[in-house]
Amino acid sequence: MVQNPFTTTYILPAAAYSYTTYYSTRMDQQETEWIEAPDGWGDDAVQDESSDSNHVLDIFGNTDPRESFDYKIKIGEDKKTIVLHGFKLDSDETDRSTGVTLWQAAPRLSEYLQAQPDILLQKRVLEVGAGLGLCGITAHWLGAKEVIMTDGDSHALKQMRANVNSNCKSARGDGDDVDHSTITCRQLLWGTAHAQKFLENNGQQHYDILLGADVIYTESSIEPLLDTVACLLQKPDGRFVLSRHNKWFSIENDMIIELAKKRHLNCTIDVESEGILIFHWGDK
Repeated sequence: MVQNPFTTTYILPAAAYSYTTYYSTRMDQQETEWIEAPDGWGDDAVQDESSDSNHVLDIFGNTDPRESFDYKIKIGEDKKTIVLHGFKLDSDETDRSTGVTLWQAAPRLSEYLQAQPDILLQKRVLEVGAGLGLCGITAHWLGAKEVIMTDGDSHALKQMRANVNSNCKSARGDGDDVDHSTITCRQLLWGTAHAQKFLENNGQQHYDILLGADVIYTESSIEPLLDTVACLLQKPDGRFVLSRHNKWFSIENDMIIELAKKRHLNCTIDVESEGILIFHWGDK
């Protein structure tokens, strides 16, 4: 079991349900109900048969599954606290949907970005499998020109949008509203066809930096992920920064690197940052 190093507080029931109600009424009409379970990935997991309306929560017991994660990021000489709302690692919600908790690779990637802020400055950034949104929100505060945070999982998108809404207000000095021209959340299922459709819907613009943290759970997910990266990553100088902490089903880095080479993506492993793999085009 992965131990969580973050300060733990509990979210009031009304707050969690208000997130769901607010964002479900504003969800992009092109989005599809799709839930990613920890024990499988693929077309057989595309339908969500659960509903927030029939989920019963015992608010008088000690079984509240919700959790908030407080994380401090360094922005130059300043610090900012990001508070992410999600669910406990051992909750039923996380069993059903992997993206609604905070996995260890996310703070590791956030720390890497804080140590290398120049790679983000005025860049177009897209995060795959963004989950609760720590890395995308970090990139936003570190000066990325535009951040697109994506996930295929419908439940994760709801939590992600709530976290962006609460952590990115006034980021550009524009009052209390989030500037959605600089950071936004969108659904992205993996695979070439899905990625090409995503490009069509977003002006055919590719991305300077792609981010991913603990996004590989099964062997069957590796090639759709890499196909997505190859489709969306800017040529010739784009970078895909992958952070790995949990090697699910004993999937080693060598397997990922070999499959990436078939897509003309080479890999550099950052020896100073544990678990960080950087993919780039050709011999760069």
